[in-house]
Amino acid sequence: MIRTVLLTGSNGFLGSHIADALLRNDYKVRAMVRPTSDLTWLEQKPVSYVYASLNDPESLKKAVEGVDAVIHNAAVVSSDNKYHYYKHNTEGTRNLAEAVLDKAPDIERFVFVSSQAAGGPTENQDPRKEDVLPQPVTDYGHSKLLAENHLRKFKDLLPISIIRPPALYGPRDTAWLTFFKLISRGIMPLVGRRRELTLTHGQDAARQVLLQLEKKEAIGDIFHSAPFEPTTFEEFGRCIAKVLGVTPKVFVVEDILIKTVYPIIYPAFGIFKIKPPFRKDKVVDALVKRWTINGEKAHDLLGFEGRLPLMAGVGQTVEWYRWKGWLQSPRDRLKARGGSVTKSRQVENHKVQYDPSCDLCALAIDGEVKTVKHYEDDDFIIVDCLICREPMAVLKNHRAHFTDEEKDRLDQIFVNVLDKKYYTDYEQRRIPEHAHVHCRSHRHALPWQKRPE
Repeated sequence: MIRTVLLTGSNGFLGSHIADALLRNDYKVRAMVRPTSDLTWLEQKPVSYVYASLNDPESLKKAVEGVDAVIHNAAVVSSDNKYHYYKHNTEGTRNLAEAVLDKAPDIERFVFVSSQAAGGPTENQDPRKEDVLPQPVTDYGHSKLLAENHLRKFKDLLPISIIRPPALYGPRDTAWLTFFKLISRGIMPLVGRRRELTLTHGQDAARQVLLQLEKKEAIGDIFHSAPFEPTTFEEFGRCIAKVLGVTPKVFVVEDILIKTVYPIIYPAFGIFKIKPPFRKDKVVDALVKRWTINGEKAHDLLGFEGRLPLMAGVGQTVEWYRWKGWLQSPRDRLKARGGSVTKSRQVENHKVQYDPSCDLCALAIDGEVKTVKHYEDDDFIIVDCLICREPMAVLKNHRAHFTDEEKDRLDQIFVNVLDKKYYTDYEQRRIPEHAHVHCRSHRHALPWQKRPE
């Protein structure tokens, strides 16, 4: 039985979500990090650390001793020096597999987090399946495919399972943050026209990694992580804009400019100390028309189902960015300018308190419903929370607390409307100035904590 899991790349975006998924399911996580690693996303979590490098075989042998499984998630995803891709992604993966054979030969699972880039772009109208001949177009993709090929040499010696995630997004991700910020300012830049891609939320990808760790059907096979249909860059941007409440102006950057001009101006970003939108080696990626993959195999063989389709995932991501102060909506900017002023407002036959900078006032009083609405009357509205997707009741009046009578009435509404066991959570974390309550299907728990049944 798997108890202790070595997780490489544990401190990054996807790795930290994998760590959360493992901890929620009672696994002991041994996080492989470097002395210089930023451990922000692992802080306060009950993980043990082991300091090792994929390019140091001796340190890897110490890292794998006594573990029951390995999830190899560490990778170089962007570099101006293509040699780094092959050194870390390809040779590093082989070094780790050899260390496992030497020190933990009876390991129960070795899950390798590869990439859609290892398979290459979509060749026709149908999203690429796992059995289509790989044709990577970048050094990153080639390095990941070579790593997969190295692992195939160990297929009779180690229980290997490979996952190929597509473009990922979600809380803690910084790769898409600039795109979100531009849209919040009313600008939607699009590279080329009608680019299609598969997008998967990082938490969904982490859940699939967990399945490939546990399911025997995953051994010796490759699985795409694509629980939802492909989308376009424009549709992705429209979802972001809808959640933020903006109407962005679309700017299309034509392919010829990306292909010929971007490589020329790229050095200027460094000269002026500006972070470039993407590294020069990603130009080939940007010019591909369709980066789409088919995820039916994981559904059929492993029973994997995603929980965060595009609108839900984008809503959660936007709210998380705002909570961390990474992103501002128009209402956030209004509040920062001193526009957070509670006013009396006439709503139908009575007056209520209203704050034009408050998201919950916009929801309850202006009717900005962006998720499923379960119930509404003169006093309350119940919708699914953008962040946690649990039902949330919001007072139609801008004040900080419910009265005891309102709480009693809400309890009765929850019984009649939700018709399920629920836990009321009156701790108002993000918007304490406007009364609201989550009606959770389980007691509140941190992302890495086991949730009660």
